[in-house]
Amino acid sequence: MNLKKIAIWLFLLYLAPGFVFAEFSPESNNKWTNYTDLKSVVSIAVDKNAPIAYCGSNGGLFVVDLSSGNVLKKYTNLDGLISNNITSVFVDSLDRLWIGSADGSISILNYSTGTFRYIYDIKNSNESNKSINDFVQFGQYIFAATGYGIQKISVSTLNFIDAPYYQLGYYTSKTKVTSLAVYGDKIFAGTVSGIAYAGLYNTNLNNPSSWTNYNLYPMISNVRCVESFDNKIFCGADSGFVYFDNTNWVIYPNPAVSNKTTKDIKKAGDNLYFISGNEVYYSNKSNLSQINLYASGSNFLSLGADNSNNPLAGVFENGLLISRNGIQSAVYPNCPYRNSFDYISIGPDGNVWAAGGQSDAGFYRFDGNTWYSYTTFSNPEIGSSNFFRRIVAGNGVVWAMSFGGGPTRITGNTIKNFNATNSNLPGIPGNPNFIVPFGGAFDNAGMFWMSFFLTSNQTNLYLNTGDSVFTGYQNPSIVLATNFEEVAIDNYNTKWIVSGEMSPRGLYFFNENGTPGNPSDDIFGIYFTNEVGVEDVTGVVVDKNNEVWFSTNNGVFIISNPLAAIQNPANKPAAQKLGIISGNLKVPFTENCRCISVDILNQKWIGTDNNGVFHLSSDGTTLIEQFNITNSPILSNQINSIAVSSIDGRAYFGTLNGLSSVLTDAVAPLAEFDKIICAPNPFVVPSNVNLKIDGLVENSSVKILTLSGDVIAEFPSPGGKIASWDGRDKRGNYPPSGIYMVVGFTQDGSKVGKGKLAIIKK
Repeated sequence: MNLKKIAIWLFLLYLAPGFVFAEFSPESNNKWTNYTDLKSVVSIAVDKNAPIAYCGSNGGLFVVDLSSGNVLKKYTNLDGLISNNITSVFVDSLDRLWIGSADGSISILNYSTGTFRYIYDIKNSNESNKSINDFVQFGQYIFAATGYGIQKISVSTLNFIDAPYYQLGYYTSKTKVTSLAVYGDKIFAGTVSGIAYAGLYNTNLNNPSSWTNYNLYPMISNVRCVESFDNKIFCGADSGFVYFDNTNWVIYPNPAVSNKTTKDIKKAGDNLYFISGNEVYYSNKSNLSQINLYASGSNFLSLGADNSNNPLAGVFENGLLISRNGIQSAVYPNCPYRNSFDYISIGPDGNVWAAGGQSDAGFYRFDGNTWYSYTTFSNPEIGSSNFFRRIVAGNGVVWAMSFGGGPTRITGNTIKNFNATNSNLPGIPGNPNFIVPFGGAFDNAGMFWMSFFLTSNQTNLYLNTGDSVFTGYQNPSIVLATNFEEVAIDNYNTKWIVSGEMSPRGLYFFNENGTPGNPSDDIFGIYFTNEVGVEDVTGVVVDKNNEVWFSTNNGVFIISNPLAAIQNPANKPAAQKLGIISGNLKVPFTENCRCISVDILNQKWIGTDNNGVFHLSSDGTTLIEQFNITNSPILSNQINSIAVSSIDGRAYFGTLNGLSSVLTDAVAPLAEFDKIICAPNPFVVPSNVNLKIDGLVENSSVKILTLSGDVIAEFPSPGGKIASWDGRDKRGNYPPSGIYMVVGFTQDGSKVGKGKLAIIKK
């Protein structure tokens, strides 16, 4: 179709009354968002021409305006980085930022144009330790310190010069190099075995004999940093601090720091700054023995200096420490408290809650714009422990499960922890104060049931029946001494509980038979792991059809009739192994699964141990899509937890490298029709993307009609707010260019919504 005809159709589109125009591509990169912790700054570089600092962390890169203290920009793998786990940053002579990562990738940012170039050679190599630990420039070459030696790279062509420098003197081949510095015509390398140095002119650096080694105390091992200052080379290691005056190696002339762990060293004008233990000190070159305290009380990781010779310090979990007008302040972007997302849950208000799963991580909340952290330091009311393994949001309440500190309930702005002093919850054998709740779920009456990993009274299931009152249900003999983990509750109020680690392993089910105060008529049973041929059950959900789905180390299993299990526990229905249709065959799904989730459309989301996410149809037989680190920006192939928001359709994937999310069509349907909005609109066919039809009510169908009323296509919606259409009519052909009506309607015709669509046929 020529441009003149396209223009005519666009004009008709403009004239069409009541037309809604949408400008977005449903398949754009905006579908993905990654959330990472950028607060632990491990490396700092400064723009030579502006007060701009680049801060590398294990969650990506952020940029700070040093004059205002504002964060200007964040970079992750969605913004141009190959890897978020940054280990070193360096500004070269061409005003480009070199970004080295733990996986061996090098991203080079031309910050004047905002464009990237990449070096994959180390990442794609067979080396066992590929981490890029430092950069230094000498003339037209960049030297990169790696986990296996030193690489020499051309600044202009980015080509590698020479083979890797594997053996530095008599140190073992492929010794890890941690840091580099140039002093005069020599290059100095800090390594895990000591210091190595060599001349840079007319020297074969591939020859081990070209290198001189120094590893006398305190440089006996794990040298962390080297820095050139005042015609000397200063070196810091786990055991202390020395310098080389081009003739002799001298222990730093102050006993308060000479034998302390020295993490980093940075020159700033006539002063030398260094991290010694948990303090940052500085000395003037005129008197090295006199040390002055610059900062203390934090876990300092790295040092830098701005163009005015003011020091900069990277701090663990506290960003970049800068000094403005004599006042020190920490600068970092709003971000999750940690990269560790052990479990995630989404409340009815759309807030995302996450349990960190680390002993000091606490839990976090994301309201769509801002991250909030909850630790014993920021919120002492959460209890005595920061080790939260699970968190469950629903019914206007959030329950956070602390492993050792008991459960914490969040209702609005009110936080209450339940422990041995204010509740009847049990501790573990030998320690009544160590309370270990693990999972939980709300039943059909909105009551919260909680599982316990271990208790002293062999009662691992509790119901919260009052503010601080918990009713316990004694473990039956079949699960007398086991650990209770995940919990899901079906429409019959049967509790399905993962029984793990201690024998017996499997999926335990329990129903109080409508009489919570009468244990004599309780119903229970278990699906043992050996019954389904697996070693571990890892997760359980109840889907929209009231089927019980549970994930294991060998695929997923389905109990399609859970009512039969409580009607006759001795003859419970068999769990069927999930199979996916491939070609004309149904192939068993055998992934090592870590978690499972269900969205508003009843589609299944399965997180695996090393193969990313599998998104399946409602019956599980069709693979809709798979996300892994090869085909998507997802942060890890190991998925700890999945939750899908019915408000905006975002699917969230919790990993140990941060939280990833992708926009899906799993949005809760509207209660009433308003306007049907189509995108992209105009819809050019054939197209490699489907048309999105937004604004549907529950269980509606869609018709595409000509303006004269002829139906060219009709199809049911998936059940949510959004449906899609591939652009083909009932005969499988693409309709001619024109204006079409899009009508959504319920089965009984009681609710109808309308919209208009322009189709342009190529």
